[in-house]
Amino acid sequence: MMPGSVVHDLRAFKPGQLVPISGLYTVVHQNHRAEHEVLTIRGDEFPTCRVCKSDVRFYIKEVVPYITHDFDLAGPQLFARKKAKAADGAA
Repeated sequence: MMPGSVVHDLRAFKPGQLVPISGLYTVVHQNHRAEHEVLTIRGDEFPTCRVCKSDVRFYIKEVVPYITHDFDLAGPQLFARKKAKAADGAA
């Protein structure tokens, strides 16, 4: 962690773990770079850092749903369209 950086009380995610929820994450490196934010998508894998390798940590800052994971935008409606397209192709 960089001197003067904020101590995080939330759960830390490590490289190799799967992103549990889409959103904005704070990335905390080991003494070589200031904290910064990244946007992650649920199901992706948290990467290692090129410099501090597996010592990097990720903390959820803000939950931001990915558009295809949003129920109202891609929920049953999306599946209904796929079924309709399949039915049109079978006719």
